[in-house]
This record gives sequence, C-alpha cells and structure tokens, in this order.
Amino acid sequence: MRSIFKVLFYTKNQSIKNGRVPVMGRITINGTTASFSCKCDIPLSLWDAKGNCAKGKSEEARCLNRELENIKVRIGKHYQYICDHDTFVTAKKVYDRYTGLGEEIHSLMEIFNIKIQDYRNQIGKTKAKGTYEGLVCESRCLQCYLKDKMGTDDVPLMSLDIDFIKNYYNWMLSVRGLAKSTAFERINTLKWLMYLAMDEGWIHKHPFKKFECKPEYRKRPFLSEDDLQRVIHVKLNYKRQQAIRDMFVFMCFSGLAHADLKALSYKNVYTDSDGGVWLIGNRVKTKPPMSSNFCR
Repeated sequence: MRSIFKVLFYTKNQSIKNGRVPVMGRITINGTTASFSCKCDIPLSLWDAKGNCAKGKSEEARCLNRELENIKVRIGKHYQYICDHDTFVTAKKVYDRYTGLGEEIHSLMEIFNIKIQDYRNQIGKTKAKGTYEGLVCESRCLQCYLKDKMGTDDVPLMSLDIDFIKNYYNWMLSVRGLAKSTAFERINTLKWLMYLAMDEGWIHKHPFKKFECKPEYRKRPFLSEDDLQRVIHVKLNYKRQQAIRDMFVFMCFSGLAHADLKALSYKNVYTDSDGGVWLIGNRVKTKPPMSSNFCR
C-alpha cells in the first residue's frame, strides 16, 4: 500500500524577532511526523499560512518560495529512495536521510576528488600528468555548473537523477560553448564515477545509465608531401618560430606524439654498428617501445 506523504511549511511565531519569524518544515507519512528548521526567516507579514509559502511577488518572497520548493523536491527524492529500498517508511527515516543522519552520505565531488588524488599518486607510474590534469579540468567544469545552476558546491550522490546529467550536458554546450565531443567525454567521466560509487556501495542504482549523447568529431585533414615541403622551406624570422617548425617536422617524420617529443633526451639516441641512428625508448602514454631510424 502506498504511503500518505506530505511536506508542509509553517512559521514559528513564538520566536519572532524584529518582525521576522523562522520558517519550519514538517514531514508527514502515515501519521508519523518529523519537524525541522528550513534555516531561513521571513517577515511575518509576508507569510501566507494557508498557502504554506511567502505571499506577493517581491524578490524576498520569490527567493524563499524557490528555496522551499527545492527543499520539498529533495525530501521527495529521499522519500522515494526509502520506498524503493525499505519495506517500512516513516517520517523520521526520511528526515534522517535528508539531514544525513540516517546513514553515511557521500557526495559527487567527494568521489571525483578521490579519483583525482588517485590519478595524482599514479603520475609517472600508470597515469600521465596530462591525464591527471584533464580530470582536474573536468572537475572544475562540474564545480562551475554546481555553482552557476544550483548555487551549491556539492550534491549528495543519492540526489542525482537523469535530469541532472541532461541539464549538465546542455549547460556545457550552451553556457560553456564546449564541443559535443568534449561534452561527451565529460558525461562519460560522470558515468564512470557512478559505476565506482556503486562498487563502493554508496548508491544502489546508476542514475545516469539511460542518458545517451553522441560525439561530433570533425574529420581531420592531413598534410600532403607538397604541404610538408612548404612547411620545411618557409622563411621564418624568429628562432622560436624556427624551433617550433623543426619540432613539428621532426614529429611528422618520426611518428612521435608531442608528449613523446617532450620526453626525449640524448639517452634515447642510439647508433648501431652500421652507423644508423635510432631513437630507442617507450611511448609516454601507452608505454609500447618506440624505434625510429633516421639515417645511416
């Protein structure tokens, strides 16, 4: 049988101070109740006791009503979670979960920061520094979204749903102006984090599993032999430009990535018995051995 669930708001008039009263909330489920403070106050003259909200269209009234609606939505999510995972639902159980007293509450940025620290510890071992820096960049983007759209620094994992990731994806494309391929990769990072949270037992259901988006990769052009020759012979006035051009041409002929080029030193240069010059070493990212022959 479905529970009778209500969330109501009222003012604590006996605690009036300077004409303002604290706003309280009450959860009611099948005759059980739990009261709590909404941690905000309002002029008594602005409170609509029948409507359980602030009256009028002033900025203060709109802000309070928006906050009360957010509280109601969050409590509703906790109520639904308990209904899905518990056979007996009470107001106190919902209240405890809403305040974080019912069980250990883990957050989105908490698991993000755990993985960032893990990547940082693995730099030079199993992770490249660039991979770590990329994860940090994704974390900052998510923090900007939480601040910009939700007015918070973090959110509980249990409050996440498919609407969260939809709104985040659209925000990245519109407000941040990211390419679809970049937004796609950041969405996949969040999905990966949710699987990790499930492995830890912090959530019981993947909140983003049904959300799908597609990357939009641009077709990459390539240099012809004539194009490369023009790059080689172009006249450059500054040594810095010449050095950058030489490094680019070197990568074209050697097949090395930029990270591999940065990691090169004289110890990677080997001359064989026939006088051939080789580059010997390992790729920075994937670690397979590299071997390039340049001249004899």
